[in-house]
Amino acid sequence: MKFAKLGSFQSVVLAMACMCAGGVAISALAADNVEAAKTSAASNIQAPLGDSFSIFDRVTDKQTRVIFYRPTTQKQPGAATVYVNGSYHASLIPGGYAELCMPPNKAEVGVRTVKVGDRPKDGLDTITALNLTAGQTTFVRVRESSTSRVALQPIAANEALAELQATRQQIHTISRVPDAEQCIDGGSAPVTTPVPTPAVAKPDQINLAADALFAFSKSDKNSMTTAGRRSLDKLISQIKEEYLNIQRINVVGHADPLGNPILNEQLANDRALTVREYLLSHGLQNIRITGQSKGSREPIVTSCSPELSAASILCNQPNRRVVVEISGVHRNN
Repeated sequence: MKFAKLGSFQSVVLAMACMCAGGVAISALAADNVEAAKTSAASNIQAPLGDSFSIFDRVTDKQTRVIFYRPTTQKQPGAATVYVNGSYHASLIPGGYAELCMPPNKAEVGVRTVKVGDRPKDGLDTITALNLTAGQTTFVRVRESSTSRVALQPIAANEALAELQATRQQIHTISRVPDAEQCIDGGSAPVTTPVPTPAVAKPDQINLAADALFAFSKSDKNSMTTAGRRSLDKLISQIKEEYLNIQRINVVGHADPLGNPILNEQLANDRALTVREYLLSHGLQNIRITGQSKGSREPIVTSCSPELSAASILCNQPNRRVVVEISGVHRNN
């Protein structure tokens, strides 16, 4: 059998096809390298990116949608390989996005960089916990750092939609997430123009000092202090007494700017999720409660020294906090 002259990427694909035909299994690490090779070969083939991003219909209440993306402004070489609950989903280059629809549930999303020619990493750069709500879309941006590590960062819809307008769908890889489903239209019309909405009262905000809630640099339930548990129990009683109806509670984790920004992002996210779980399991189980991280992007105090020291840790204490945002109707209204 004779073949026409093939490019390097086509040769890799052909070799893979021959291996599979011979019954040879491809390891997860090898597959990772192949996905990166496809991404690297984007300049030779015109298919890694498909249609430009466009507004979509909401999904059915039996599904949740996640949009992973890399802004066009990112410069870090290689592909950001995204995993969902341990399974490969997509390899994103700058300016690419990938969609995932699945049953609503908690999910762990991880990411690592993959470069052609480099040995694939044994682990992920970072792992982020998400609570995926039925009928809703969650936007997750690849976040670069000064090192080769990347992270996945949940982003507010208005900010994400602005960045997504310049992206195109990443279509050169196939998701291997077992729970992945074809997205099903939830019945609403696509949003093509801004729709006027009724004015919504600004949520009440309750600030909780993270140093009082958790041991230093900790975020799990077992590391919560006795005083922290008491303050959350008091908050739960206050919510029950003061509110006639609650539409939503949003728990936002904030970190100080000291140390690694990726680890701070994760710490703030984990603390928010731990507080959320505490509220749900101690009397607020019938209320919609969400959690998110804002890392160190919204400090209260900005005059502290950037150098790690006892003085700067003390100075940044107000920045380490968990904010509970409550949207609802007070009993005295």
